[in-house]
Amino acid sequence: MQLDSRTSWVRGTILWIAILGFSISCHEPPVDEPDAALSTIAPPELIILISIDTLRADHLTLYGHSRFTSPRIDLFASEGVTFLDASSVAPWTLPAHASLFTGLYPQQHGAVSAAYPLSQGVPTLAEKLAAAGWDTAAVVNTIWLGNPQFQLQRGFEDFLFIQDEADRKLPNDQITNQAMAWLEEERTAPLFLFIHYYDVHSDYTSLSRYEKKFVEPYQGEIDGTGLQLQLINLPDEYVEMCKKDFDAEKCTLGSGPDPIEIGKEIEKPTLEEADIQHLETLYDAGIRQIDDELGRLFSFLENRGLLEHGIAVITSDHGEEFMEHGRVFHHLTTYQESLRIPLIMRGEGLPQGLKIETPVSLVDIPATLLSWAGLPPDDSLAGMDLTPLLDPQTHPIISPLFLERLQFGEASAGVDLVEVMGESAPFYFSVRQGPYKLVYRVGEDAPVLYDLSTDPDEQKDVAALHPELTGKLWNALEARRANRSPAINPSQGIELDPLEIERLRALGYVIP
Repeated sequence: MQLDSRTSWVRGTILWIAILGFSISCHEPPVDEPDAALSTIAPPELIILISIDTLRADHLTLYGHSRFTSPRIDLFASEGVTFLDASSVAPWTLPAHASLFTGLYPQQHGAVSAAYPLSQGVPTLAEKLAAAGWDTAAVVNTIWLGNPQFQLQRGFEDFLFIQDEADRKLPNDQITNQAMAWLEEERTAPLFLFIHYYDVHSDYTSLSRYEKKFVEPYQGEIDGTGLQLQLINLPDEYVEMCKKDFDAEKCTLGSGPDPIEIGKEIEKPTLEEADIQHLETLYDAGIRQIDDELGRLFSFLENRGLLEHGIAVITSDHGEEFMEHGRVFHHLTTYQESLRIPLIMRGEGLPQGLKIETPVSLVDIPATLLSWAGLPPDDSLAGMDLTPLLDPQTHPIISPLFLERLQFGEASAGVDLVEVMGESAPFYFSVRQGPYKLVYRVGEDAPVLYDLSTDPDEQKDVAALHPELTGKLWNALEARRANRSPAINPSQGIELDPLEIERLRALGYVIP
């Protein structure tokens, strides 16, 4: 039984019990085939995949945010297709992008921590397109994608890593400039172009004209820097342990010239409502800034008519937390604020103004793009081709979405966070079936079940109301955790150099 396959098509409530039993077969066709003209897209000359790192969907205006953060993205979406309920597969950059590039879940592709790369045996989207005769290019903005040790560069003929600095205020126009330069080149083959922006990620910094639009006067000490967010997220038990009995090996974060020692002199910041509000407005200002930068790219595409024979996809790798469940930043939990992402598609052959409510996943994007490129279906993928959903008459797909923050492989730079922090180290796993989502934190007595249709903020546990459903989802999650992929091979682990570790720590990642 392939728990990763999400391609069973269902109609009505008759099949609901069977679906909850996870009687899911691999890549079956829909019960009723949609009209052929609506279920296929003619192969384009250009596919652009844009990833805006750390962009949670509900902070965009078109997804219901109260602040006017995304006018250019909103306009772009109005002429294309918006998936209203898209989820990532993991709450941080490396495993999520590896899934975006492979169509597999983290436990399948192996890139689950800073110590483990994408498995050599797992082909990437770029490799498959290149083998089919496509030109491939990528411009990226983070170590997680730019360090060749992680193996995410495979398949890209042209690849440029533009190093991000945590405290940079300017929009990263170098990313846009390089993308436009490649798009202006004359080609005899179709082009797959991946564009990655890190601007929204902490530090929450942007030009003053954007901060003036959102940030109210504030007298507190919370500044939205990655280092401060890291301190806020440290478990209380861990901080108290280090204050009481300081151990340099366990209580030091960072290996460079300026490490953080968690000891008596450290005061963990506590957040009041005004502090949280300040963080959110700083974050929103950054979204508004990248929205303007994207507007420059959109204007370029429009002026040259590139989407008349091409397709652009906008998404993110994960969201961001603002104390909805007691944390900030991302990287650790599997709640919706960390996992709900935008997914927008626009271009040749796609409907305009279509909004799709069916739950979909980041892991579905590769199968969809390969289909549009005219390649045959690949039964090895965990994701599914979303093209049939472009037919408004298509009935919803009710299928499991797995959301992974793996405990195995959490070693970062040779230090296991579970060993360092003990039971206070937070690791989460989730599985979602339609509107129901089971969340389990390692070390807790029992998982929690949420009904996202009535409780989108995940505040009310309804497990007692649905014991049979809870049991089935729990069994599926336990089976998945027990079935660790051979792609995660400890003997193939990698080590980051001290400068890379310091850069990632400055961005908010707890890397001892």
